[in-house]
Amino acid sequence: MLHIFLIWLAAGLVLATAALAWIMVCGATAHWGEREGIAFWKTFALSYFLSPLAGALLVLSFKPPRTARSLAETASRG
Repeated sequence: MLHIFLIWLAAGLVLATAALAWIMVCGATAHWGEREGIAFWKTFALSYFLSPLAGALLVLSFKPPRTARSLAETASRG
């Protein structure tokens, strides 16, 4: 009887560790989205319910284009 309890305990610990890792990756994705200008909880919820990959795609799709050069520099070829 004890071995069944220990198996269930080990399975619960593995599932809890996987859930914690999932939440941490979702939090990291949401933090990245917040630095890019998207609300933290919106990105976190999308990452949590779909996947962190979906959250990363959201951040990448809403990322504004970076224009380091002026219009005159981009229009000229020299």
